Amino acid sequence: MSREPLARIRSALEKPLQRRGLLRPRTLPRFLGIGAQKSGTTWLHAQLATHPELFLPEEKELHYFDWNFHRPLHSYADAFGDAGDRLAGEITPGYAILDRRRIRFVAEVLPEVRVIYLMRDPIDRSWSQVVMNAIELDGEDPSRIDVETWIERLSEPRVTRRSDHLAVLDAWSRCIPEHRMFIGFFEEISAAPHDLLRRIQAFLGVSPHAGDGAEGVVRRGVGTPMPDAVRSWLVDRHLEELRRLSERFGGVCTSWLRRWST
Repeated sequence: MSREPLARIRSALEKPLQRRGLLRPRTLPRFLGIGAQKSGTTWLHAQLATHPELFLPEEKELHYFDWNFHRPLHSYADAFGDAGDRLAGEITPGYAILDRRRIRFVAEVLPEVRVIYLMRDPIDRSWSQVVMNAIELDGEDPSRIDVETWIERLSEPRVTRRSDHLAVLDAWSRCIPEHRMFIGFFEEISAAPHDLLRRIQAFLGVSPHAGDGAEGVVRRGVGTPMPDAVRSWLVDRHLEELRRLSERFGGVCTSWLRRWST
């Protein structure tokens, strides 16, 4: 039998025990950045990776708890083997939309994990994602894509679920207590990056560190204009969510609501 099937069998046998604290690797991460996609996670990884008290793998997105869950937990732990005394963590935006059973597993095998979630205006975030997918995944020219195709792509679950911040936070908060969840905003990366970084560092319990050029967004979009018909469709779809975000968080979320409801 080849190594891959054996690894899958090992993983399936070990995971129930690891939920109970048995056979659990020692070098697992202490914090996770779970998203949101297209909301500044590349900036976050770049800044935290320079902190002398933190360890992040060179590869930003390990995708263990979503794409690679069939592998043994020890294979994931190996990525943090060089952390030493540093606080280890990783950032994979795909974790935001894990199902409840998978989130429960994260909470059980990482019982003290801290979670960082950066939110972005769901309309801007959705548009940024579909434009990125068109260019980087499909090699398309966005100017040649018609409105119907844009709307079809914006309706895909891989887009809509990543923009549903309240659903993400509610799912994770069922397993992770509020004091171990940090919520920040994409706009802060441009408006007050040093303050945002200091708050994240305090949340992780490490000393203040300036980072490696904290200003700005590391990976900017291409700035493809949003067609008016797409804008109207997105506003109709997200307006109620924007109201609920404004009621719950105020501040930046209220500015999102005002922007799209005028």
